[in-house]
Amino acid sequence: MKTAESPTTTSECSPPNQWISRQPSGTRELDFKEVRQRRSATWNAALDASVDVTKGGRPDLFLVSVDDDCPVNCSLAEHPNGTHTGWCSCEVFQATTVCPHLCVLRQHTAFGDLDLPERTSDSQSSSAV
Repeated sequence: MKTAESPTTTSECSPPNQWISRQPSGTRELDFKEVRQRRSATWNAALDASVDVTKGGRPDLFLVSVDDDCPVNCSLAEHPNGTHTGWCSCEVFQATTVCPHLCVLRQHTAFGDLDLPERTSDSQSSSAV
């Protein structure tokens, strides 16, 4: 049984075919393995939720609705080393830097339902997009 953080073989993964160099102002480094361990309520809420994900106008942008709440804007990208950077317009992210919306995107990626772009810049975004 696969979980959202189960390792996958190279043949099961398709490499990101799009790259980005900037994300919205306020983007944070995210360690989803740590989120899964230390913020399991948030992680599990995202797993159990009814979600709707719509791709935005750039490869890192998504509109995410969880349990029929108002959709929020999210940005999520993966660094070449496997870490992630993300941003969400929801109040939970603004207060805690992790939210169910970003967890949903990471989970969809792990299950192969969504491709994230690769973040080509080593620095966090300091300019608004």
